[in-house]
Amino acid sequence: MQELINRLITEVGLTAEQAAQTVATMVDHIKSKLPPGLASNLDALLGNAHAGSSTPDKPGDHLKEKAEEFAEAAKDKLSSAADKAEEMAKDAFGKLKDMLK
Repeated sequence: MQELINRLITEVGLTAEQAAQTVATMVDHIKSKLPPGLASNLDALLGNAHAGSSTPDKPGDHLKEKAEEFAEAAKDKLSSAADKAEEMAKDAFGKLKDMLK
């Protein structure tokens, strides 16, 4: 998250406070569009991205790892939701078919 704040400072010319507020607003907006489970994963991802060790092996390694974990969790939740939607559609189709007999 700090990397994004730094980019807003250097590339857009925002003050540190403005950049931090901008990032916080963006994160809040994104979280408001996600299901609660995914929103908490985003908190963990962003919270840990800048709270890691001060000397990571490579810049961005920790963030990449957390992003992959987040993506995997999102994929699992979406897959589960798709399975449920398929079951519901089959049930609805079966009921409709029975009604038309």
